[in-house]
Amino acid sequence: MEEPLISIALCTYNGEKYLKEQMDSIINQTYKKLEIIVVDDDSTDNTFDILSNYAKVDVRVKCIKNSANLGFNKNFEKALKLTSGEYIAISDQDDIWLPDKLQSLLINIGDNWLIFSNSNFIGDREPGTLLKDFKLPVNYKGFLFRNYVTGHTVLMRREFLHFILPFPQKGFYDWWMGFVAAYHHKMTFYDEVLTYYRVHNESVIQRRQDLGKAILVEFETNAIMLNNFSGYKHLKLADKVFIDQLKGAYQLKGSKSRSVPLIKMIYKYYHELFPNRKPWKSLTKLIFAFKFSKGVR
Repeated sequence: MEEPLISIALCTYNGEKYLKEQMDSIINQTYKKLEIIVVDDDSTDNTFDILSNYAKVDVRVKCIKNSANLGFNKNFEKALKLTSGEYIAISDQDDIWLPDKLQSLLINIGDNWLIFSNSNFIGDREPGTLLKDFKLPVNYKGFLFRNYVTGHTVLMRREFLHFILPFPQKGFYDWWMGFVAAYHHKMTFYDEVLTYYRVHNESVIQRRQDLGKAILVEFETNAIMLNNFSGYKHLKLADKVFIDQLKGAYQLKGSKSRSVPLIKMIYKYYHELFPNRKPWKSLTKLIFAFKFSKGVR
């Protein structure tokens, strides 16, 4: 049987510092039938020159440079649309892939639309693993307040693009992908570390005085994603009603000291909404729901 083509959608922006390490790890994958689509989002450093040099010596590499900056989500959307493979992997510009990453994901994807794996941190963060003691949520509700699917860990089937594109204007494209795949029960998790995930100091909130801002950002992000999920065109009516109720209850959190409707929903659906937290009993669940529903100030 002929091997399927795997397309890699790699997006770059001013990534000259670590780009060669990432490109080398992709070029040297044990799985060789690749198409490497790189879309540069109008970098001002030497990123595109580095990419062009790779394209000169490896016909699998195709480089495109945007004439204007599209931003994170839309640049990845463009890269995905330019791919032609039966399977598609997503790549950031500054990680390092283990040599058998693509081979391992391809073998284990089964009939799912999406498979994702684990990562180890490198860079400006203490060593550790991205997902610890993780179990895949049994339904989409486990993705409403938490994203477990990180773009750089993913391999997907081409048919999945029809369900996820276009990406929502705001929010995180990989969280959106995770929700959609979970909603259709077409997702699996491969519990192995296949990527070294680079974390930069500037992307991590480290100072205590930033705590208030971090809480506000988290609130705004959750509100945006709930709105995105509510607008998913393939939702069943009952699921849309549930997400809309949760969205309305969550938005009250921003304007009141406590959102009583949110307390009730968190308490009732705790085990579905937070499947990777401890399976608490009634009183502890109520305390958690009370704390979670506290207004943003």
